Amino acid sequence: MEDQEKIENIFRSSSSPEELFDVFNVAINSKIKNADTFKILLANPILSPDEVKMYTEKLIKEMPPIAFEINMWTARVFENFTEDYDRLEDSFEYYHRALFHKPTSYEPLLKLLNLYNYDINLPTNSRIVNVVQDAAAMTDQKSKVYYALANHFRKKGNNRMEVKYLSLAEKAAAGEI
Repeated sequence: MEDQEKIENIFRSSSSPEELFDVFNVAINSKIKNADTFKILLANPILSPDEVKMYTEKLIKEMPPIAFEINMWTARVFENFTEDYDRLEDSFEYYHRALFHKPTSYEPLLKLLNLYNYDINLPTNSRIVNVVQDAAAMTDQKSKVYYALANHFRKKGNNRMEVKYLSLAEKAAAGEI
């Protein structure tokens, strides 16, 4: 455990991309499978977006059991910088990939809806709604997703779709779907 704590400390405090790379390889070779350890690395502000993606891809390849959690975390890291459209796209992509790894999870869908920009009509907006609508019926918590969609359409002023999703949410909550 001492080695893992040492690795986490370096991931947390290092300002050297080279040191982070070297310690990342040590962590992989040491067979550390704790997603929280790698979340510390991915959140290190010294890393460029390309480096975050590189580490994420390597983790997913090396440790498929933590792929969902790592995709969700990487999406959250990029979500913090959604004023940059490329980071918004990255966040969308990693939430979407998380859904691929765990298609019954409602969490990526709710997170995707949070990326929707009500002030600016971004190309990502329609993709977000399409993914959420398409995947909602497969989730383990349909009512949460349907309530979120109803709220989304309320904000958009689309009464017909709001009522549709509110009805689906109530049925799902009652166990009818």
